[in-house]
Amino acid sequence: MQAMEKKKAEKSWTKYYFQKLWWKVLVTTLLLGTIIAVPLIWDKEHKLVSLFLRFNAIAITGMFMAILNVILNATYELLDSKVKYKKTSLKGVFQIMQIIMFFIGGIIIVAILMDKSPAKLLAGLGAFAAVLSFIFKDTILGFVSGIQLSSNDMVRPGDWIVVPSTLANGVVTDISLITVKVQNFDNTIVTVPTYSLVTSSFQNWRGMDESGGRRMTVNLNIDMDYVHFCTPDELVQLKDVVQIPANADKITNLELYRIYLATYIHRHPGINNSILTMVRYMDPTSTGLPVQIYCFTRNKSWVIYEGIKSQITEHAIAVAPQFGLKIFNWGEG
Repeated sequence: MQAMEKKKAEKSWTKYYFQKLWWKVLVTTLLLGTIIAVPLIWDKEHKLVSLFLRFNAIAITGMFMAILNVILNATYELLDSKVKYKKTSLKGVFQIMQIIMFFIGGIIIVAILMDKSPAKLLAGLGAFAAVLSFIFKDTILGFVSGIQLSSNDMVRPGDWIVVPSTLANGVVTDISLITVKVQNFDNTIVTVPTYSLVTSSFQNWRGMDESGGRRMTVNLNIDMDYVHFCTPDELVQLKDVVQIPANADKITNLELYRIYLATYIHRHPGINNSILTMVRYMDPTSTGLPVQIYCFTRNKSWVIYEGIKSQITEHAIAVAPQFGLKIFNWGEG
């Protein structure tokens, strides 16, 4: 079945190439035949014949460029339709090839019009190139940056990126030589110049997507006035809630709360325990002692991630009173 589908796809692409190229190849062949036949019939030194052959050569150059352009576009569409190339910045690579092709073709056409060697023409473009580079410096900068993005694999279609210097915070939908299109999570489109991604910092979440989980932190500020050593009666009440360590004569309710949260996180089905997981204390603040839950969710989807985070936060807040603890309340003076 797969072999038949593959053969069908190859046939359709062969048909596509034929439909796009047949008349261009035919015209180019006729033009080449004319260049060969005309000097055999008329004197090529004649002014009109020379002029005809020159414009014929320009037409052939243009047709060759058109044929190569069709081949490049069709090849890009063919590769872009394959799954394994979906997340590669092929567009920029093919644009570079097209620019090089049109540049060489343009030099050849100008050389034919001026009746000079293309090599001599290139040698005389030094000063003119300096003027052009000054006028189109932003375009050239974008062009070079686009090559850097493609060659260093800094951004791919489908990557979630955040560019602090712009409004871009979403998924990359298209990468060209001079611009990167980002669809934000509110469905707005932001176009970012490629040079801004090279010259300034940006955040790419691809590493998170390719890793085993998405990092999650939950901070709860504990009112330190409620932290105390557990009495024997409290230990008896909590023994069914949390595993109390041996020799727990001088153990605090906050430590038992931390042990409980660590066990809860370890057993949570949405947490990847093969990556670092812990519950720790941060530096005390005027709003209490922060207890931080640090872990990684198995599922990296934003919606599912937020659901797991909400579930863990709600549970940690609800269970705190069982340990005689109180979450700091901003409303209290």
